Amino acid sequence: MSEQDEQRQIDELFALIRELHGDKQADDLVNSFTAVFAAHENADERASIIEYWLGFYRLRKYKRIKKRRRPTYQERITACSACSYPASHRHHLWDVAMHGENRVTIQLCANCHELHHLLYNALVKTSNYSRDLAQHLLTSGVKVDVATLILGWCLATIRYEAANGWVDERRATMEWVERRLNWSMIVEANNS
Repeated sequence: MSEQDEQRQIDELFALIRELHGDKQADDLVNSFTAVFAAHENADERASIIEYWLGFYRLRKYKRIKKRRRPTYQERITACSACSYPASHRHHLWDVAMHGENRVTIQLCANCHELHHLLYNALVKTSNYSRDLAQHLLTSGVKVDVATLILGWCLATIRYEAANGWVDERRATMEWVERRLNWSMIVEANNS
């Protein structure tokens, strides 16, 4: 590795340290690394040290980006967007694990939130367990308009993921919903 490449990596490492730590702690860490680099004259040893610590701090930054924020009081007392229950969870339509904390959210009560995840898993991950639970919930008193609204949000998420090439676009079709969930039978059972 050239001296210029090494310096570029050291600069990146120090920038990550300063981004992830308070001023005093960052200064102490930068000084420690400077002393370590000065003690190692072998280019391969220096490259190995830099590579290890760059990987370490890149992972810490990634974990910080992906960390969820706590819901606010206002979010907790906001009514469910599907059934109007007076307390709700913040549901990320764009998955936190894939996209990190984001503002693409809706407020759902615990039951509607669970139903959304069950529908998603039944349709995208073809989970029979989720399908069976979703069918049970859908035939046990969930109103058709609420279920249809949740299914619509679920399908919108699947269409977004399909547009980005993450899932098969056929998973967002009503034919697939019918095949996996027997949707027309659920609607008919709830209307009678």
